[in-house]
Amino acid sequence: MKRIKFSIAKSVATAAITFVGAIIIIIACDNMNSLHEKYLDRGEGLYIGVADSITMYPGYEKIKFRWKINADPRIDHTTIYWDRRAGNKTIPVNRTSDGEMWLETVLEDLSEAEYLFEFVMGDKEGNVSRPVEVAGVVYGDLFIENLRNRGIKQISRLETGETQIEWELPASTTLLYSIVEFTTGGSTEILEVPNDEVITRLTGLNTGDNIEIYAVHLPENGLEPINSLKRKFIIPRFERLIDKSKFTDAFKPGDNTTPQPGNTPDSWKNTWPIGDNRDIRQIWDNNTRGDALNGFRGIYHSVDMSNDWENAVFKYPHCYTFSIGVLAELTRLKFHARTEVGAFTGHSPRYFEVWATDEPKTVEDFEDEAAFELYYRTTYVEHKAIDNQIQTNPNGNAAYAGRGNLYIQTAPPPGIYNWQKDWIKLGDFENVKPSGSNYNTSNDADRAVWGAANAVGQLDGGFDFELKSDGKRVKYIRLVVKYPNWQHTNCINIGEVTFWGDDL
Repeated sequence: MKRIKFSIAKSVATAAITFVGAIIIIIACDNMNSLHEKYLDRGEGLYIGVADSITMYPGYEKIKFRWKINADPRIDHTTIYWDRRAGNKTIPVNRTSDGEMWLETVLEDLSEAEYLFEFVMGDKEGNVSRPVEVAGVVYGDLFIENLRNRGIKQISRLETGETQIEWELPASTTLLYSIVEFTTGGSTEILEVPNDEVITRLTGLNTGDNIEIYAVHLPENGLEPINSLKRKFIIPRFERLIDKSKFTDAFKPGDNTTPQPGNTPDSWKNTWPIGDNRDIRQIWDNNTRGDALNGFRGIYHSVDMSNDWENAVFKYPHCYTFSIGVLAELTRLKFHARTEVGAFTGHSPRYFEVWATDEPKTVEDFEDEAAFELYYRTTYVEHKAIDNQIQTNPNGNAAYAGRGNLYIQTAPPPGIYNWQKDWIKLGDFENVKPSGSNYNTSNDADRAVWGAANAVGQLDGGFDFELKSDGKRVKYIRLVVKYPNWQHTNCINIGEVTFWGDDL
């Protein structure tokens, strides 16, 4: 009996387990059918092909795409989304043949940024493919600001009148070529410079003209060439040593003509005498010493009127007019003192002005000779305070002490029409003593700028000055030496003057 009871219980348990399992399988099948049902209800749209082989071509505030679709005839359009689907564009599919097909489009008016683009295919029934995402970039002003121009070693003017550009080798692999843009003769010239060109020469440009240079780049896989920002360059001055062999005297009324051609108010009319003199011609002979080793030539040395001030024909300002022989835009001046004397001593000038003109007025330009004389003899200058000359001899020697005002011409009344109204002031200069020490003392820096008493043609030292020509071409120079010189005397020594400029 016990054995039979056990068998019935076991059968009941097995049947219960089987029943529960069947119920679970039925429920599971029902759930699976409901999971697929929502997809089955959408029909075959789920299987629309996706965009393939997407290629991007970035440009300035735009980007171009090219992609491939499969042969499915139901594909009606492609929609491209960007900026988290805030922007979109739909491109229709117009099939002209069976099989795979390439599409392309350009998205324009995009802000400079990196984007995530989504490509979604669709049909006329509203079925869509799964999206394909690609990252792309759109260029803008910031990109352009960081584009590199080709480097330039130098821009210079040549004796031929041409402007020469010397290029560095290209530093960017995206550089296609460079552009030089300029205006000449009223028309704009645009010159394309290949990357292997190292020298470019331009014609028709003058000092002060502008040229603009920029680079044309094609970024990797770029949609279009993109220009870098333009850089403006000013054509530099052509500058060379002005040939001193063409210099000549050009005395005007009021010029200090001592020692030659004379020591009278009318000596400016005289011709040069024959002989060796320390006259104004010595300031362009490439020599700065005036001692016996050079036959006492080599410098200009006026007649010393320090002790005979009552009868002095010439006083400060001492004027000297000469021609450089050519029309030139002057840019620089080097002034040499008399070098065989002690540095910053003697009769060498400390303060002077340089004036210039292309063509000075002659007596024929005036009503009479008196007006002509007044025009050139009237010179307005500002002399330096006598009590503030720590770098010059504060007392002079016994013969010169206290005579400064006696060495200066009486200032002309204001308003007289004089030569300075027609000439260009190239500069108001001081031969500065580097050490700033008192008279008759000097250090190595002082002696270096003063210069040594070398042989003819071996000039060293000197005072360098930039001239303000304002782009005007001149031929005549008037040197105006003001009081005081380094010794507080009424006498002038000048070693040499040298000019540089554009005489083309």
